[in-house]
Amino acid sequence: MALNVYQGPNSVADFFDPDKTPPLPLVEIPDRLNPFRKDGVRIYAKLLTHLPAQNVKSLPALNMLRGLPEARDKTIVEASSGSTVLSLGIIARVLWGNEDVNAYVTNKKSPESLGLLRFFGITPHLYGGLAQQEPTDPTGIMCRLRRLAKKREDIVYPGQYDNENNWKAHEKWTGPQVLRQLPEINLFCATVGTGGCLTGTAMYFKAQKPSVRTLGVFNVFGDPTPGPRHYENFNSCGFPWAETVDAFVDVPSVESFRMSMRLSREGIIAGPSSGQALKGLLDYLGRLKEIGDLESLRDSETGEVSCVFTCSDLPYQYLAMYFQKLGEDEFPAIQNEILLKCDQDKHDERWILESSAAERLLRPDLPPTPVADEKKTPARSTTSQTTLSTSPLPSTTSSTTTTATSHPPPPPSRSSRFNPLACLFNHLRRRRPAQAQAQAHFSTNPASLTRPRCCSHHHTTTTTNHPLILDLRDPASFLASHIPGSINTPLPNLREHLRKAEGDLFGDPQCVFAVWTAARDMLDGSRCQVPDTATTNKKKKKEAKTMVTEKEKDKDDDGVSVPGLLEEARRKGGQVVVLCYDGEASRLVTALLRKRGVEGLSVKGGVEGVRALLEGRE
Repeated sequence: MALNVYQGPNSVADFFDPDKTPPLPLVEIPDRLNPFRKDGVRIYAKLLTHLPAQNVKSLPALNMLRGLPEARDKTIVEASSGSTVLSLGIIARVLWGNEDVNAYVTNKKSPESLGLLRFFGITPHLYGGLAQQEPTDPTGIMCRLRRLAKKREDIVYPGQYDNENNWKAHEKWTGPQVLRQLPEINLFCATVGTGGCLTGTAMYFKAQKPSVRTLGVFNVFGDPTPGPRHYENFNSCGFPWAETVDAFVDVPSVESFRMSMRLSREGIIAGPSSGQALKGLLDYLGRLKEIGDLESLRDSETGEVSCVFTCSDLPYQYLAMYFQKLGEDEFPAIQNEILLKCDQDKHDERWILESSAAERLLRPDLPPTPVADEKKTPARSTTSQTTLSTSPLPSTTSSTTTTATSHPPPPPSRSSRFNPLACLFNHLRRRRPAQAQAQAHFSTNPASLTRPRCCSHHHTTTTTNHPLILDLRDPASFLASHIPGSINTPLPNLREHLRKAEGDLFGDPQCVFAVWTAARDMLDGSRCQVPDTATTNKKKKKEAKTMVTEKEKDKDDDGVSVPGLLEEARRKGGQVVVLCYDGEASRLVTALLRKRGVEGLSVKGGVEGVRALLEGRE
């Protein structure tokens, strides 16, 4: 096909036709995988994985279906859990649009393999007992399917283990391709499953170049590699393999997986049976060298020994088995592995509010009021809006609270029109002195640190659908400035973690783990740590952490239950806005909330982002 392009109503069928496609690649392996290169041995991989169905069984599946035209509109059944039935399922659709392909599969097959069959529209039928059964066993799955196909006219059983079109596919296509590509070939090697690839290719070589030696590679009995069989299980095969195959070797599964991984890392992506073929070939060459028989294979014209082995499968569906078979030291270590123990929930950019979007959410019925307007009309600075932005500290000497007005304003009603973020900004402009005032207050009133609700000067019923606001900052920062109606749920040592991470929380895995763990515990109510600052003398200050009792662990001094508030928000479909210093820790909490079915939202840049937004309006 010109330029390897397939067009028209039969484009995909042509793509699957080996007579209309270029030869499959034949690639010499790197010298570091060939310990006999200095002995004049060259080793080539025949990449049968480059067939359209990406496995060796694409050829026999095509040839068997062509030999069963009646399968066009019948149910197709096959005893296979891998390459053969996958190829049958794909090609039956390509040729005829037949979607009724059924795989009879051992119940020991992995969920991933079963999922792969279902992905391709193939129906798995599980059977118990031995995973690999003798094709001639009268109580085995293959004999049961033969009987089923004879009994029911609507069922076709290709029977890969006794269908001659299996091995004849390789006599027709694989053998001729290899010989055209490498006329000097001296040794051909393949693993043995049904025996079709080895038998058919060997039959062709014996007819066209009898000097080519053929080698079959088997599993070690009781130690299976996916795909191939052990010799005792293959001995009853009805294919004419005995008259065409010159030698046999077996390879342990560990060696098969290891060699497959080495091939794949060198750029020849190959599965475990491909690794088994190469390892078997290398073992055989080593034995020949030991007994001095390597020269018997050397080509008289090139002076070299040219070998070909088949790559029949890909590694992806067997990845879990590589880690089971091989040692952990054979794989690169996972860096920052601590992150696998935390922050596994989904993050989504749609859950991160820009500061302006947060402003609209908190007061949807009022367009943002520029702070510059307040400067032009100073009288408005003495309204309840400015008062609400303040977080006055409880006085230790008087019950009277000082406000920005000459007399205390009345509590705002539900219809009061104020902008919570503008309120916050009014206080953020005085952040440093306010925070210093808060710290001084905590020195003499440590009990006030245990109070996570908004201060009594603010009211939480300013709108009918006001979202729940959780503020993760420490109590000092919260009481110095916060959004009206918010609740302080401080994460232990959050400021210290941010300092350690140099402002980039997600750049420090240890800090991510610590903050995530604290956030999880806070949301679960499994642990509530209340900071209690005690001053022992002027030179020494010590932070003590007190644990609340099991009965009280979900509540603070005001009876606030964080899990209870979240459950109520979830039940009512309410939103929960999470604030922190810079917005990063809030993203962790938002992901945890979403996992729990709560509509959590964070604010980009956190409190500092809000401040920057409103400051820019001045």
